[in-house]
Order: sequence, then C-alpha cells, then structure tokens
Amino acid sequence: MTAANQTAADREEIAALIARQFRALYWDEETPPDAAALTGSCLPEAQLFASARPTQAQSAQDFAARMAGLRDSGRIPLFEEKGRGLHIWVVGNVAVAMAGCEMHENRTEVTEDISAFLLVRNPDGWAIASQAWDILPSITSAFAATGLGAEPFDV
Repeated sequence: MTAANQTAADREEIAALIARQFRALYWDEETPPDAAALTGSCLPEAQLFASARPTQAQSAQDFAARMAGLRDSGRIPLFEEKGRGLHIWVVGNVAVAMAGCEMHENRTEVTEDISAFLLVRNPDGWAIASQAWDILPSITSAFAATGLGAEPFDV
C-alpha cells in the first residue's frame, strides 16, 4: 500500500470512529446512550475535557455515566448529535481530528460544538487518547476563520 493510500485508509477509519462516538451519544425516552460504543473507542486511560471551565479531566467511563444520568434523571430525555465538519491530520501513528457538530437537546435546544481528538494507532486500529470540546456560536464561522470548510458528515 502506498503512503497516500495508507493515509486515506487511516482517515476513513478515524472518520468512522468519530461518527460512532457521536452516534453513541444519541438517546431518547426508549433508547439509552451506547456507553460501550462511547468508551470502546477510547484508550483505557483516555482523558476527556468538557467545555465547562475551569477544565477538569474525566475518564470516558465517567463521561458515559454522566450522560446516562442526564437521560435517566429526565433532565435531557432526548439528545442527538449531527456532524457539521470533520478535518483529520494523520502523521505516522498519530492523528489529530477536529469535528464540529450540532447538539439537539429535548427537541427544542440546538447548540454547536467543536471536538478536538488526539488519536493513536495500535495494532488493532485507531483509538482516542484524549478529547476536548467547547460550545461555539457557529461551527461554520469557526472553521472558516481557520480556512477550513464545515461540510456535514454522516453520524
């Protein structure tokens, strides 16, 4: 496989991994979030950093439990993410991805956020080593300010 073909295959695998992450965070009154899918793409010691400040690291397992708690408590009975832009840089066994999305809460509130992923390639494929995200007024404007497009991607 040529280096260009390998990079294209890596980008495709990473895009699928990120789409699974976003799909894992879909829930409604009948369907809980998919904690196994959410945590399964992360290294065991991966750290996640939510948008709240001051920032505090949390494990993927703790984050998954917090999301399930929001549904189970009735605070957010419906949650869905829709991909709004994805950029992936692969160099050897390391990759960085920026993924924009819309978050739909309770069929009424829509916010946009950006997630930054640090990924590493293991013998069995790519895994998330760390993820951080923040709420933004507009994904399209944020990507445009960096010279990147914000084309939707399938989740």
